[in-house]
Amino acid sequence: MKHELPVEPHIIDVVATLQQAHYETYIVGGAIRDLLLGRRPKDYDISTSATPEQVREVFGRRNARIIGKRFRLVHLRLRDEIIEISTFRRAPNAAGSAGGRTGSQGTELLPEHMILSDNDYGTAEEDARRRDFTVNALFFDPVCSELIDYTGQGREDIERGVVRAIGDARLRFEEDPVRLLRALKLVGQYDFSLDAETENALFASLPLIRHASSSRLALELEKVLSSSYGDKHLRAFHDYGFLQYYLPHLEARWGTPAMEYALELLTERNYRVDEGLYRNSVSLAMATLALPFVEEAMTGTVGGLWPKKHALHRIREVLETIFQPQNMMKCMQQSAERVLEFQPLLKAMSPDDRDIVDARSYAHARELAVIQNIVRWHEPELEACWPIGGGGGRFSRKRRKNHRGRREKNKAVAVAAVEPQE
Repeated sequence: MKHELPVEPHIIDVVATLQQAHYETYIVGGAIRDLLLGRRPKDYDISTSATPEQVREVFGRRNARIIGKRFRLVHLRLRDEIIEISTFRRAPNAAGSAGGRTGSQGTELLPEHMILSDNDYGTAEEDARRRDFTVNALFFDPVCSELIDYTGQGREDIERGVVRAIGDARLRFEEDPVRLLRALKLVGQYDFSLDAETENALFASLPLIRHASSSRLALELEKVLSSSYGDKHLRAFHDYGFLQYYLPHLEARWGTPAMEYALELLTERNYRVDEGLYRNSVSLAMATLALPFVEEAMTGTVGGLWPKKHALHRIREVLETIFQPQNMMKCMQQSAERVLEFQPLLKAMSPDDRDIVDARSYAHARELAVIQNIVRWHEPELEACWPIGGGGGRFSRKRRKNHRGRREKNKAVAVAAVEPQE
């Protein structure tokens, strides 16, 4: 069907380039859902009949990198953006499923139909029907403005706010337990509801999340924290009983003063991200969520911070406890530790502490202090007392640039190590 959607011009150019090379190509997934809801997509995913190698030939090796093992795709670097380009898949054959294999610990059988390899290429329709939910299975050709709904329910479910698994809901969750988390993110972010079959299957399948890859679960948590909907995601996780499997410490503390304050702070942080008042830092979100629990550990109460002199290891212990069993990146945790460490100094507004303006993580620390001030302190002079910016110290502008360059180089080496050699 013909449908006009406000797709970014450079994304249209990517689709057109692949089509001109004689490959069937569409924008897929969440971007179409967001555009139909009148929202601006945070990113665009593209799916095509071209294999990863063919995509790389079209755009060149410098700009297109093949990544992944379980699910091979291409990361296309365009301007300052990474665009994911996948090849149409069909449902994997028996060889790609767990089928009686044991997990990484070697003691517990994986779910029989859990997908371990998803690299069986197929048609656009086969690709749509093997996806998770109808609201994520719409395909859009921005060149000729054609919207394709292979399931016949996707557009209507978006309009009605319904999350419906494609086909057998129990099977969809067994194939990939991370779909449990993604279903509830849709509930939290868009205020959608689960259809009856999907809801029943989700409740019955919650323990399966233990079989999901720890790296994928940690990456999903980073996405939750970096988004401006993290508080809503956590509430949905709790409401459906998922939080006890994902972040059990937060579930155990649900409804306590510390947890309620943490959600208040996170909600204000997300509002400020949504309004463009500050960037969506994962480490800042980690510190925001952890702060009331650090206060409680240090002083026995919530809302009063702690003395300037304290044991840094206590902050580290609280952070590790809150986010277990998910293993957050070490650099993110260390940044969150520094953000929390500065809070008593910022609250004191003492001239003796002004040297922290040039310290690493000062900008994040100031932002958390601003968030606390809005939610609880209401100190009229705090923002004026601490200037915006900082973050210099041993990481000057030049050194930060060099650091980013080394990080990109190391990342490229790590990716190349798991890519097939050509």
